[in-house]
Amino acid sequence: MADLSPAGAGLSTAQYAGRRLSEALLPLELAPRGQLQLAAISRWNALRGIRVGLVAAGLLLMLIGANLVTPLYPALQQRLGLTPLDTTILFTVYVFALVPVLAAVGHWSDHLGRRAMILPAVALSAVGDVVFASAGSFWQLAAGRAVQGMAVGLSTGAAGAALGDLLPDRPTLAAKLTLACSAGGVALGPLVGAAMASGANPLPGLFLAHAVALLALCVPLALVHPRMPGSVRPPASPPRITTPAHLRPQRLRLPRSGRREFLLASGAGFVSYAVFGVYLALAPAFSSTLLHTDSRMAGAAVAALLLGSSAAAQLLVPPTSDRVVVAAGLTGLAVGLGLLTVAAATGTPALLFVGSVVAGVSQGIAFRSLFTTAVAALDPARRGSELSTLWVIVYLGSSAPIIAVGALTRTYGLLTAVTGFALLAATASLALAAAVLRRRD
Repeated sequence: MADLSPAGAGLSTAQYAGRRLSEALLPLELAPRGQLQLAAISRWNALRGIRVGLVAAGLLLMLIGANLVTPLYPALQQRLGLTPLDTTILFTVYVFALVPVLAAVGHWSDHLGRRAMILPAVALSAVGDVVFASAGSFWQLAAGRAVQGMAVGLSTGAAGAALGDLLPDRPTLAAKLTLACSAGGVALGPLVGAAMASGANPLPGLFLAHAVALLALCVPLALVHPRMPGSVRPPASPPRITTPAHLRPQRLRLPRSGRREFLLASGAGFVSYAVFGVYLALAPAFSSTLLHTDSRMAGAAVAALLLGSSAAAQLLVPPTSDRVVVAAGLTGLAVGLGLLTVAAATGTPALLFVGSVVAGVSQGIAFRSLFTTAVAALDPARRGSELSTLWVIVYLGSSAPIIAVGALTRTYGLLTAVTGFALLAATASLALAAAVLRRRD
């Protein structure tokens, strides 16, 4: 695994008089082989495929865990007396914890090493599971969600960068794996939660089992040799010096170049993640009302259908710069949301499933294309901080809009609130489609 363990005693700090160098945090892939002194714990010289699998498994497991509770919200509402507003706040607590961590430490893996971020993130996610397993009140649930958000924030950038390091000759595969683990974990979480939950209080058994899986993954992550065998790895460069200045929080900024592409991708991401957030927070209750069933799997299937369709489209359909195709994708998202409103108005369950698939596939095509174009247009020298800004905007879509929907639910009812949100999101999607088609001045 690329630069994933402490360097031990290697270069002498005396060589860098007046500059602080933490040998334990020096990325080993950047250190000359003759100066490496490996820690005794890192002796497993695993092949590249195993290293890729470990990184992918860590990211996938953490995102599955962050979404295990989705189909259980209706049961928690009954057992703990939670309101729909409480449910949406629980979901957004995760986002409010994730975004500051992502903004503040998203660049740390470039200086401390990938494993220095991934391993603590996996362990922290297990801690979040334990908090959730013992939760008996709204505030304990909120604490568990916050810990899960911090863990995902720590690992998001590091895991993607680690896959890029491990697959320097196959960047497309690295990007697809990052996407598959991210979107796939969000889509699989509700299904796994519904399948494994049992009893009146399913939290302990479900989350403790997930915590065990995460802690088991920590063992190979800690044991793996930091330097990948063979010739397919990043070329060694002179070691970099890590000082406190390198670890200061990044200043988020809008890009100087490619600003139009950036704003289009940010806008599409904001709307998309708002839709995803409402689905994850309220789809189980919404679907149980529309389908007249208390089945946890039914609610999980509705939530996973939208997210799974989006992930499949992003994996299978190549990104395009064709403005008509991108605009059609955004229009398709609006159409899918429109079908959702018709399903709620007419009580037609089939339209709920069809609308979820249409919206998911359309969003996947549009967002991946806009995101790819935006990244290509960014200044490489500022790409890290500018991408952090983009993701902060995107993730904020999963916060304020969801709280607003939860508040409206208390006044107007669940179906009316979700329908109003779907119409508003569809209007925003159509406006973005028009902006994509508009020619540059």
